[in-house]
Amino acid sequence: MTLFAHHLLQAGELPVRQAAWYTKALPTFSDTLAVVRKQLWPVTISWMSPAEADMVKIPKSLLVRLTDALAYAA
Repeated sequence: MTLFAHHLLQAGELPVRQAAWYTKALPTFSDTLAVVRKQLWPVTISWMSPAEADMVKIPKSLLVRLTDALAYAA
């Protein structure tokens, strides 16, 4: 996890989640963990999915919002 996050940081792909009342120069542990989760989940989810699964399609924007919320959950 640490090596993956370090690679993302060096590549400039590790965003820092900001709030209006709290600015950060560097990502926190929870920022790092969330970004790594968001990078790994699509790979593991699609890899485990059977070829012909019972599927419900949702808009990509909703999937991104749900993934973001889950990645930052404790």
